[in-house]
Amino acid sequence: MRLTAQARVYLHSGEEVFRKPSFWDKIKTFAGSDVDLRTGELSIAGNALAMCEQVQQAFKLAKVTNAVSLTMDREILYQDLEDRADDADLLITAARRSQTMFSQPFEAIRMVFEHEAGGVHSLIEATVRSKYKKNEPAVLIAIGGRITSLRPLEGEEQEAAKDRIGKALGDQNLVPTAKAMLDALLAQLEAGLSRAFVGARIESDHADIQVVKPSREELQQMHHGFDDRHAALRDQPVYNSGWSYGSYYDPWSRYYRDPMDTFVNLMVLDAIMHPRPMWGYGPGYLGSSWSSYGAPVTVINYNGHPYGNADHISSFQGQLGDVGQVSNLDWSSASWDDSQLSGYDANASSFDQYSGGAGSGGSWDCAGGADSGGGGGGTSSDCSFDCSSDCTADCAASDCSWDCSSDCSSDCGGGGSDW
Repeated sequence: MRLTAQARVYLHSGEEVFRKPSFWDKIKTFAGSDVDLRTGELSIAGNALAMCEQVQQAFKLAKVTNAVSLTMDREILYQDLEDRADDADLLITAARRSQTMFSQPFEAIRMVFEHEAGGVHSLIEATVRSKYKKNEPAVLIAIGGRITSLRPLEGEEQEAAKDRIGKALGDQNLVPTAKAMLDALLAQLEAGLSRAFVGARIESDHADIQVVKPSREELQQMHHGFDDRHAALRDQPVYNSGWSYGSYYDPWSRYYRDPMDTFVNLMVLDAIMHPRPMWGYGPGYLGSSWSSYGAPVTVINYNGHPYGNADHISSFQGQLGDVGQVSNLDWSSASWDDSQLSGYDANASSFDQYSGGAGSGGSWDCAGGADSGGGGGGTSSDCSFDCSSDCTADCAASDCSWDCSSDCSSDCGGGGSDW
């Protein structure tokens, strides 16, 4: 089970980027025609170091000071291999020592921090882009959190971990409280960003909780690393790439090698679906109890496709039927055979249940909130969680903007941006 949240910083200034004139551009200019060389992008390359200092200052105001790394594309400027608890200033000092690198072309700078509070362990990634369009953020803050009480302990046996975690899941306040803690952290970061980036527009997507059906490869890796209870963050540097992070982007899984995260996902899914009288709840109880406290849990595939909310698990439980069988395997067995996973269908996606019968052409209609293929059911709840994937059925992906998570109906077909 994971918690994610995002914040975005939109700047009102930057150096306009022009493209180099092509051969035909030169001919047109020679012929007396006006040639528009504007790219529609702005650049912060000249102020990149200052931008990093502003992000670090915003984090300090939010009391986030445990730095992990600072990278520029594939260059490491700072890496905390000693797990220092309060080294945000050291990160910036390292950046200033590498000041000459900030004048070189780059795609993105990434600053990674850790934070623990209220039983939630979070990894926070700040990405500073070198170029961005006027309607796109210059800085993206992505948070991935884990509930500490749901983590297997060092030296804890498999059955003991299941029993302890299972009983912890029965606490109706566990997930809502964790969501509130991550929202509080996000609010502190928003306040810090507003002070550090005066005049900028700050937008955010508040905490969302997901439980993931893992891939077969992740299950195999979990078995082979079952005794590795530590999420090895600082063993080696991680180079992130790209920029188009979706609604479910989780920096924790990007930077951590963490087989125990797969174990927890299996256990939570199994507990949501099946009765556990010894722990005090029946099938579906966990999802509905958490949702009634304002913390709906989204069940997603390992590749990011949503099945739906846990409180409606009966409508898609068939796609998770093999989870119960796999969760009961003895992962620490010396006689483990990967063939035990032969019946595990890790690739079942959320779209299978909406495809309807042969030739039905069922699909989501985000704008109308209904299944356009006549398969029944609505889209309003699912659309709010992942417009970028659901709207592709009836709306062009380019029509779903960042605001999509809160207002899918207005963005799908409205000509927004889904970068």
